[in-house]
Amino acid sequence: MKRAKLVATWTLGGWLAASPAAAQTTQILTLEQAVNEALGQNERLINQADTTAQADLGLRLARNTFKPKVTPNIFGSFGRTDISSQTYRVDVSQKLTTGTDLRLSVATASSQIPNQSRLSEADVLFYNADTTLSVTQPLLRGFGSSVARRSLTSAELRRTDANRQQTLAEQQVAVDVAAAYYRVVAQQSFVDVARQSLDRSRRLRDASEAKLDAGLVSQLDVLRAQQLVTQAESQFFDSQAGVEDARDRLTFLMGRPTSERIEVRADIPRPEREPIDAVQATTLALGNRLDLRSRVALRDDAENQIRFTKNQLLPQVDVNLALTRRETADSFRTSFAMDGYQFATFFTIAMPVDRTAQQVDYQSAVLDRDQRRREVATLERQISDDVKQALRERDRLLRGVISAETSVEIGRREVEVAQMRYQTGLSNNLDVVTAESGLLAAEGRRIQALADSAVAKLRLRALLGIFNPRTDLTDSMSAVPPIKLNQ
Repeated sequence: MKRAKLVATWTLGGWLAASPAAAQTTQILTLEQAVNEALGQNERLINQADTTAQADLGLRLARNTFKPKVTPNIFGSFGRTDISSQTYRVDVSQKLTTGTDLRLSVATASSQIPNQSRLSEADVLFYNADTTLSVTQPLLRGFGSSVARRSLTSAELRRTDANRQQTLAEQQVAVDVAAAYYRVVAQQSFVDVARQSLDRSRRLRDASEAKLDAGLVSQLDVLRAQQLVTQAESQFFDSQAGVEDARDRLTFLMGRPTSERIEVRADIPRPEREPIDAVQATTLALGNRLDLRSRVALRDDAENQIRFTKNQLLPQVDVNLALTRRETADSFRTSFAMDGYQFATFFTIAMPVDRTAQQVDYQSAVLDRDQRRREVATLERQISDDVKQALRERDRLLRGVISAETSVEIGRREVEVAQMRYQTGLSNNLDVVTAESGLLAAEGRRIQALADSAVAKLRLRALLGIFNPRTDLTDSMSAVPPIKLNQ
């Protein structure tokens, strides 16, 4: 006969045993599942995805500049061909990344001349044909791909930076979810510890009252035991409220309504020290940090902006080659004949006297370049300092976990010794009360140290720029791949 598995439900009043039907529908949420759900529903990531979509639209618009443009323009009559001022025109243009501009215009327009002859009352209808193929090439201002495709280069930079910001946001959200997840686990564990402490406190109170009735202890022992029970109950209820707060935070980061109930896997992996020193970690971070890559890209783009604004200070000198045909035809069909073309070459030279706007743009680009360089250098120093601080924090937390585990073991032995001495009458219950309080505090420090150390492991990977929330998180945090120096 199969037994239904019961899942306990946490409420402000305590733990309630769920029914078998409720247990079957309750899902134990793993850290990997929580992070994956947050990556798809977190509001911050949704907003960042919209920013990426906007960058895609900007890139599409910039690329459209270098695509062929076809513009038909027709102004004609329905069914009649003997009406003047009918226009049939098609313009085709193509801009190249070298600055070359290709244009083809095919057009014809109908006209009428009043007939002066008395033999016929009909006017003379003819067509003015205009077909021109022109090539315009800048020689100074606007010459070169770096100048002609400046808008496209900026759009590509914004699109790439949007991808980096999306990845950085995913890393930050994943770390926040992990911190909230382990806070739930830590609070639930602390609830268990507080409940056990409350049970021991109640047993001590009952034993003290029994000894008081037998005349073996004083009234002060009973009061101390009652005070211990009151403190244990207060800590128990506070830990219950802490669980609810932690769950609300986790559901918010996951994009779920806070009214939904979730259960998490109640275990925190014991951290392990990864063999990497400050020099290796700094080198790894400088080579992988996406925010540093964004700053470097902006610095390089500032150099391109300087070249662009410097080019705009040059005079406008364009060479134009044209193959044109302008004829008068007596019919619509013959206006598009292939004869009568003429080749022409001409230059366009323009030099504004007042170049204040261009000079200001150039000087501003130089200042912006210098600022970008300083930002890159500052961020590199900040990354180096942050990595060293993160490694020291990791070592501190690891030592804290070891110290907390030792304190818990010593606290348990103190409680056992104090209870034994109290039961044999060698001391009053003051030692028991003190030992119980110390054990509860040590248990809380141990749980918090484990949770902080687990989150610090993820933060360190994110700080080094090698954290991938979609692949690095598994059902067990111990399965997170170690830091590799060749990444």
